[in-house]
Amino acid sequence: MGQLKQAFKAVFSAIVGIGKREDLVKDFEQTAKQGPWLYIVVALVMTVGFIALVMTIVKIVLST
Repeated sequence: MGQLKQAFKAVFSAIVGIGKREDLVKDFEQTAKQGPWLYIVVALVMTVGFIALVMTIVKIVLST
């Protein structure tokens, strides 16, 4: 569960453009051990969620 939390934190930091150097080192170490697939899946889920959120907001604004 800790790895998933770290992946979400890393992807969110990358999307927003913030982050600490120590976290970046942890992310690279984790990726070297287990591969990038967890980060890829988390990034896809967060991207789809963001697109769905924007579409919902646009529908709400246009319907009123």
